Amino acid sequence: MNNSVWTLFANLSFHIRKIFLLCVILGFNAGGVLAQEKPITIAINATSFPYHSVNANNEPVGLMIDLWRLWAEKQQVDVEFVALAWNDTLAQVADGSIDIHAGLSVIEARKELFSFSEPIFSLYTHLYIHQSLTQVNNMSKLTPYAIGVVKGSAHISFLNKNFPQLEQKLYQSRHELYDAAINGEVLVFTGLERLAKDYQHYKTLNQLFPAYKRLQYQQGDYAIAVAKDNQQLLSFIEQGLTKISLEERKAIERKWLGIEKQKDALQIAVAPDFPPYMALTPTGKPQGLLIDIWRYWSEQTGNNIEFIIRDINDETKLTQSQDIDVIMAFPESEQTEVAGRFAEPIYESKAQIYINTSYANINNIHDLNKLPNNKVGLVARSTYKQEVFKAFPELNITLFKSAEEMLRAAETHEISAMISLVDLMNARLIQANLQSDFYPMDSPVFPVKLSPLLGEANEKLISMINEGFSGLDINQLVKIEKRWIKTGEKYYKKRAQKVSLTAEEKEFIKKNNSITLGIMNDFSPIEFINQQGEFEGINRDIINLISQRTGLTFKYKPYSSWHLLYQGLLNKEVDVLGSITKTDAREKQILFSDTYWQMPWVIIHSQHIGKKTAFSDFYGKQLAIIKGYYLVDKLREKYPLITFVIVESRNEGLLALQQEKVDGFIATIASATDLLKRESLVALMISVMGSVSVDENSFGINPEKPLLKSIFDKGILSISTQEQQEIYDKWFSLAINTGLDKKVVLQVGAQIGVLILLVLFVIVMWNRRLQREINHREQLEKIMKHMATHDELTGLANRVLLKDRLTKSIAFHQRQSLKIAVLFIDLDGFKNINDTHGHDVGDELLKIVAYRLLGCVRKSDTVVRFGGDEFILLLTGLHGANEAAYVAEKVLELIQKPFDLSKAKVNIGCSIGVAMFPEDGDNESDLLKIADTLMYKVKASGKNHYAFHSNQNEDNLT
Repeated sequence: MNNSVWTLFANLSFHIRKIFLLCVILGFNAGGVLAQEKPITIAINATSFPYHSVNANNEPVGLMIDLWRLWAEKQQVDVEFVALAWNDTLAQVADGSIDIHAGLSVIEARKELFSFSEPIFSLYTHLYIHQSLTQVNNMSKLTPYAIGVVKGSAHISFLNKNFPQLEQKLYQSRHELYDAAINGEVLVFTGLERLAKDYQHYKTLNQLFPAYKRLQYQQGDYAIAVAKDNQQLLSFIEQGLTKISLEERKAIERKWLGIEKQKDALQIAVAPDFPPYMALTPTGKPQGLLIDIWRYWSEQTGNNIEFIIRDINDETKLTQSQDIDVIMAFPESEQTEVAGRFAEPIYESKAQIYINTSYANINNIHDLNKLPNNKVGLVARSTYKQEVFKAFPELNITLFKSAEEMLRAAETHEISAMISLVDLMNARLIQANLQSDFYPMDSPVFPVKLSPLLGEANEKLISMINEGFSGLDINQLVKIEKRWIKTGEKYYKKRAQKVSLTAEEKEFIKKNNSITLGIMNDFSPIEFINQQGEFEGINRDIINLISQRTGLTFKYKPYSSWHLLYQGLLNKEVDVLGSITKTDAREKQILFSDTYWQMPWVIIHSQHIGKKTAFSDFYGKQLAIIKGYYLVDKLREKYPLITFVIVESRNEGLLALQQEKVDGFIATIASATDLLKRESLVALMISVMGSVSVDENSFGINPEKPLLKSIFDKGILSISTQEQQEIYDKWFSLAINTGLDKKVVLQVGAQIGVLILLVLFVIVMWNRRLQREINHREQLEKIMKHMATHDELTGLANRVLLKDRLTKSIAFHQRQSLKIAVLFIDLDGFKNINDTHGHDVGDELLKIVAYRLLGCVRKSDTVVRFGGDEFILLLTGLHGANEAAYVAEKVLELIQKPFDLSKAKVNIGCSIGVAMFPEDGDNESDLLKIADTLMYKVKASGKNHYAFHSNQNEDNLT
């Protein structure tokens, strides 16, 4: 047959089938029963779990399978499931070979081939990101990576339309895509709200692509499809769906998803008065440690949540009746007896005995009988009550209905002690102004786990909750905990310090008895060999923490120069080196750990030169820089009018400066601080170079040892901010070792007798000299700290201080439900003035701009010189974007006023991008990036305006 005959035959077959289906649909008797000859065929995909797939026995399973079987029962028809590859499901339903598609995403391209039912539920789609891509936290950072996509999926058209710059790598099936992800063929792939648990290597995949790394990039509808314009069949389908009750649909959705899609929100019971875990604000809003943790769980898993305020006595009844889904966190100890099922603990605390401070002689449990009134209070509903009774039957325990009633009895001395959860009691004592009246005994301690509590039947929901919490970033949990728990042991902090290693990582440590760390022998305070031949410095303290928490052991190999040290890593003489900055060229040679330290670059020079703010101030001069530093090539290219003298070591660079062979020596601020401590260098000073970005220090690692990088990253993550600050304070202290002991001097003077007056005179004169030296050093320390955090030209805050203040502001504003605005300002026309009138005039203009910007904000706000002619305003304590808009308009007005400079009267303008917390981001990096992007958007649209992000009311250019 020729092609036209085949086409005619195919069309005829299609129309015959449509006529048959029409007869089927219309073939009901008065009772609605169908006289059916053939079953209705439904196309399913073998790997679209949990919606439709096949199990190990090749049987159809999934949410939509159960829904279709119930539908067939309601309509009294037979259905047959046909399992196919995804593309085949689309093709065979579109051409009428199969009657119905079991369920798929609704996109415009598919509407040309299919007619869709009303949406069954909303569907969220995500990009799953490999755990090694630590810097990827938004779509803009995905450009270097190919995105794994299943052929024929809705992801293809959506990505093509909205992110055409992203490369796609296509796979035949979901499981083939998963295999590629595990094998490292792709580091990013598309998927639905969760990974398919029926995949053979699900646990490995879930570990490599954790939930907290997902990027949600669209929300769409999930519906049933038939061939285009087959309205009769579609009406028959819709008729059956209306017969399925809401309760029946909920039961199916709970079975497969844990929560019903119809509601699309997990209802969580919150007790109104259990601070700091959960409580209510004066306006009735939930707040507390566990509230914030669940919000973070919701954000990272993509599951919506709704807090329901309930008395704790009612909560367990509501979970049993399934009127709510879960109790946020119920105290669980060894002998807790409560109806329902516990999920894995999300927090751990302890109960202790609190004694009135008037009984300070009570040291242990057996001394309680010495109390004037030996009664110990306990809240009757405490879940650890039976545990207390069993462990200490001799205690005279009085039960109370509530903690408030127990506190009143303790305050009036009706009881002498109380047993309570530590964090909870500490909060209640503060609320009652009794914190100085009671103290906890060191023992006994009753461990208590705080676990989500659910009804007996909801296994899927328990699994969903456990998986979600297991995938949360411990570093973020530590930050949340820090907001609410101010004293005592901190659960997440302790967990973060216990690094969890994979089986492969543990095996690596077992096989590698000792890791060789290359170090500089004279690079204090970063790293150096002390007079006793021991390795010391910032890097030593960091390495010690990593060693303690991972089990890695180290041996050290010193080098005399940075160039030789780096070459040693390339030659595999050492496994690791510290304090290295990532560059494109270096990334081709070695592996880099996560960043663990930040350091500004400075120039050390003679005091008589005066303060400098930019490399351009050294045009025509010579600057020394150590061989191998990544800055060398960049500086030579950017500043050809400076002669850069390459030296082998810090000592050689310092000697060249002292002998006036060079005009300055380039170093990090840590190295410069150490050099300026030396008494012989009091004639030197440092200038911070604002035109060079802050140095991001990482560990450089042998590229043949990727597991070592993974272990290092986990160790770095476990180091808390407080620990970093302690290391900073230790090594940036300007303590003075005088070499003299005053007591020894006095003893000698007493023995000599006749010379005592002379000795005392010497002591007085020595102390005066010492005091002057101490004052000098303390002043130097203040200057160094100020220089590290402020711009030398304008006196404004710099990037380092901005990052610190912005991070702290975010933590505070999350608790207070207030907004932050970041205004990124770039001057329009500044370059022309700089080029026309010279850098001195340009500097003069920048100082006046800084002064005007300070006049636009409150004392609580921060004005930052970000670099060059870029400034940032950090506005805190806002209630809406309109307040930020008011400041932006004020800035535009003041900057556009004329500037009377020493050589000319000039006019400039500015472009402003405005990012808002929390709408545009919840971290410093995202807010700055959005503000910067918006600023360039303004420049491209004509300058001298400001712009908000698209999700703000003020999204248009003003």
